Amino acid sequence: MSRRLLPTRRGVTVAAAAVAAVAAGAAFGPRSLDAVVVPAGVALLAAGVQLHRLDPPTVERTPPPPADPGTTATVRLAFDTDTPVTAVVRDRLPPGVDGDAEATTLVGGDPLVYEVTYRERGEHALGPATVDARDVLGLARRTFVPEGRASVLVYPRVFHPSPAVAERLRGLAALDAGAERGAFDHLREYVNGDSLRDVHWKSSAKREDLVVQEFADDGDRRTVTVAASAAPGRADAMAEAAATVAVSLLDEGVSVSLATPDGRVRTAPDDADRVLTHLARAGAGDPGDADADADVAVRASEDGVTVRVDGASHPFDPGPRRRLDDRGDRPTEDGSPSAPEVRA
Repeated sequence: MSRRLLPTRRGVTVAAAAVAAVAAGAAFGPRSLDAVVVPAGVALLAAGVQLHRLDPPTVERTPPPPADPGTTATVRLAFDTDTPVTAVVRDRLPPGVDGDAEATTLVGGDPLVYEVTYRERGEHALGPATVDARDVLGLARRTFVPEGRASVLVYPRVFHPSPAVAERLRGLAALDAGAERGAFDHLREYVNGDSLRDVHWKSSAKREDLVVQEFADDGDRRTVTVAASAAPGRADAMAEAAATVAVSLLDEGVSVSLATPDGRVRTAPDDADRVLTHLARAGAGDPGDADADADVAVRASEDGVTVRVDGASHPFDPGPRRRLDDRGDRPTEDGSPSAPEVRA
């Protein structure tokens, strides 16, 4: 998509000078016309021809990866055109993401790179970009809006649970951790989602690659079920509480099956990214029958957020916030070095 040619401020000034020279020549003689009018006319004509012949650029986006609020990440826009041209590029940012998305750059040259900071949970659309192309002298401009958008996913914030809730969650995890395992079966390569407590470190050191132990009854091990619901307008509070509960359980080495108004997801230890991705998109509503049978029920109402664990309800009174580390699958203590800049 492109718009018609328009003069820049500099082009308007040149045109005004040419008009003034014509007026002066009419009043005082044509001596100065050739010195002012002809060069101005040639420059304006050349500007129009250059921009008229310019092919609309295309853009390839490299969006930033998912992360939690407060993370600074990088957006990369690579423009392709037959004729490189100087332009002012403005990328459209959604309300939940902050950044300086305007720069003067050579479209068709090096990619445009700018930083954004995540502010609000959710899936946010980046773009489209607006390209204001300028001629060599900066007398005229032509605007293009290349097709191409991308989305960025912002996780809910994760906190430390209150002491009462934390004790109940540890009790649930202890039931699973205390279950007797069968005899050792075999070693296999580590895959994403395996618990680190199952890693056989001595064998891993010899092979220079992680391997885990398989036990005969691993397939029958317990999964903690969590159900989350929210009143209208309370989806963010629900997502933060559910994320806090789920990540705390995952840190204890148990699997979690999470049900929300948007569906169900099962998460293995050391794979918090899966549940955080689901909760980033979750909206208000009820998870259905899953709430009644869940080991943990998170409810965000107009009066506050409660966490029910094994029949006992507690207010969600979180402690300090936790931040995701550079791998995006394990929270770190708040107050430690902030999450590193995420590069796309």
